Amino acid sequence: MTSVSEQLQEMIDGLMAGMGDAEKHEKGVDAAGRRLRGTLSGVAKACKAMRSQIQAERNA
Repeated sequence: MTSVSEQLQEMIDGLMAGMGDAEKHEKGVDAAGRRLRGTLSGVAKACKAMRSQIQAERNA
């Protein structure tokens, strides 16, 4: 199991990688918007999983 700090860094890296798609989306590229939504969905799921992990560690 990876550490919380490693998981957080992976989310940050994923968001930074999505910056190019965000810029393309702002210029009207539809495909970039779809990719960006996918990136954000993945980060949201990772946040939820990490939050659960932290809560479980807190209660242990």
